Amino acid sequence: MRGLFYFIAFIILVLFSVYIYILISNIRSVKWFNAPSQEGKFASGDGRKIYYRIKGKSGPVVVIINSIGSSQAEWWTIQNEVAQKCRVITIDRPGYGWSISESANISASGYAEILDMILKFEKIKKSIYIVANGTGMLYARYYCATHASRVSGALFTNPFPLSYSEWMDAIKGIDECPDMIETAKKMQYRASKGLYRLMSPFRGYRLDRRYKRHIIEHYSKTEHYNTMQNELSQLDNIIAEIETAGKFPSIPLRVLYPAGESLIRDFVRKGINEYSARQLGRAYQELSADVMTLSQYSSSTEVEGAGEHIHLAKPKIVIEEIINMVSKTYKKA
Repeated sequence: MRGLFYFIAFIILVLFSVYIYILISNIRSVKWFNAPSQEGKFASGDGRKIYYRIKGKSGPVVVIINSIGSSQAEWWTIQNEVAQKCRVITIDRPGYGWSISESANISASGYAEILDMILKFEKIKKSIYIVANGTGMLYARYYCATHASRVSGALFTNPFPLSYSEWMDAIKGIDECPDMIETAKKMQYRASKGLYRLMSPFRGYRLDRRYKRHIIEHYSKTEHYNTMQNELSQLDNIIAEIETAGKFPSIPLRVLYPAGESLIRDFVRKGINEYSARQLGRAYQELSADVMTLSQYSSSTEVEGAGEHIHLAKPKIVIEEIINMVSKTYKKA
């Protein structure tokens, strides 16, 4: 009986410890987001309050558009380096970080309005260069099509396939392969338990110590995943906007693709079995090739040793690509 008593007491202690840990994690998250980081600042207008970070004092202007659900802080290491020769802007869309909006509607045109607001706030009139990662290239495509005279060049990393419906069909046709909304729900569950404070949201990748706290707090906030799911659910509407926005302009477009084996390893780390991960990797390689048709001045490179998160795996290569892009086409306004 005494052994049973100790066993039950141990289980109660473990459960109580887990409860306290989750409570402390949630309190830390609330405190963090109640005090905006001094790394960035706000631009407000039209019912929006947008948190963004700008580095650099002169030269060409580079705007970085991160993928759906991700943190702009993932790009701050790259931003710091590129800022030695350019002005570089990173942005949290409404619902992420400290950015808010009175409207819950998410659209490509809405993002274009946000970017225009920030450029106006910073008194930037010259043309810009856009760097977009993953699903962020959807917003980049729309902005480039509707602001052709304002964009001088673009760099896409790990780009989202243009044929969205085919990509979704490919995912559905692969066993044990969750779609993006299912993945967001799984991530939200982990965040609610404080797991991203114990394990990195980027397994296999090193995070810059200076900004690791910003990234961890971003992925530990459960509300972010509500925004992420809402944003993903609006993809059909966003793509419809893009299709009616006009053609992508004839500007230099550089595309960085992940290496096949590295991408497959990332899929496996997410819990997809290796056979399905290889199927998904092949589907991505085939379908994402259509991104090259956007501009007659497109060129691409497969980044060896880089998987899904090229900006974290090979930041030096991304930095070089951005500097090469602006140095080839930039003219002082």
